[in-house]
Amino acid sequence: MLKNLVNNYLDIELSDKQVKLFDLYYEKLVSYNEHTNLTRITSKFDAQVKHFLDSMYLGRLLDFNKPLNLCDMGAGAGFPSIPLLILYPNLKVTIVESQIKRVQFLKELKQVLELDFNIEHKRAENFALESIEKFDIVTARALGELKLILEFGVPMLKVGGYFIAPKGSKYQEELDDALNAMKVLNIKLIEIDKFELPNDSGFRANLLLKKEKHVSGYPRQFAIIKKKPL
Repeated sequence: MLKNLVNNYLDIELSDKQVKLFDLYYEKLVSYNEHTNLTRITSKFDAQVKHFLDSMYLGRLLDFNKPLNLCDMGAGAGFPSIPLLILYPNLKVTIVESQIKRVQFLKELKQVLELDFNIEHKRAENFALESIEKFDIVTARALGELKLILEFGVPMLKVGGYFIAPKGSKYQEELDDALNAMKVLNIKLIEIDKFELPNDSGFRANLLLKKEKHVSGYPRQFAIIKKKPL
């Protein structure tokens, strides 16, 4: 089923190995979710569409076949970075996650899938301070509103690197609210990839932004960010 979905909607042919990895991923997610709440999406079709396919849509924005360094902030159960890694094994993935229950799941998932990715049990803003200008791509699927996650993520990007923000129907509202943050952090909106997931599973707008110049002094302390967001 997933193989057909990916072929029909993304024009990508999954290998038998990739299909098996996604099956193992789903099985691990559901079994772990029985004792530790990771997701409300547990039916196989919904997980394939709203977790796996949705994550893979990011591949329409850039050429992920290159050995790029990608940081996924607040990935939770591994979305979107792990489906992207299954699809594009040349990626170098670092997941930053603050909740220990999710970190433990990711560690077990790493063993089950036998994939190589880095897991950092830290808050995004703290990890960012240690990782200035380190990554080619930074993404965050459900960490917070755009102006907030830009301040966490943009400092970690190399100049010329890309920030990808998967958003829903309120994407334009978040973009408007983030104009000052984009100006301060010297990052420019390049593309908005809008699409509907199959079977009325939801609207998505993946925002692609490019870092044009590095600005020091960010991210600020989280208390300051919350009190005076950009």
